[in-house]
Amino acid sequence: MKVMLDTNLLIDVLCPDGRPSSTASATVFRSIKEGFLKGEISTQSIIDAAYVASQTEGGRLPVFKSKMLEIINYVNIDTLNTFSIYAALQRDSADFEDDALYEHAYDTGCDVFLTSDKDFIKQHRGEDERIPFFTPEEFVAKLTGQTSGQ
Repeated sequence: MKVMLDTNLLIDVLCPDGRPSSTASATVFRSIKEGFLKGEISTQSIIDAAYVASQTEGGRLPVFKSKMLEIINYVNIDTLNTFSIYAALQRDSADFEDDALYEHAYDTGCDVFLTSDKDFIKQHRGEDERIPFFTPEEFVAKLTGQTSGQ
């Protein structure tokens, strides 16, 4: 199964302090590392996560770089294409960044789009769901056969 990882999942594992989805996101990344899933992230997500890491108290950019050097060994990193950007510009949404990643997930044949952005999921679920959206918690529950309670 090929999964597109939104920027917030990357931040969850690179700067986990106080992030509610960090445990579930770590489980997703571990499943990718162990070969159970194929993970996709965008170059833009890496840049955005690096910015967040550099802005955290104490500056976590060195930790980010170290962890990212490991992650790039087992996820596919891709650049958003013109078609994804064009499609995202046409969506009626306030979240262009997630729209662009979702369109890219669709364009690159991903089976699932994972995001911690519950507002994005709430706005789009059932509307134009060419591939399903899940929070990391929902997805881990689905993989393990549990009910997520969300």
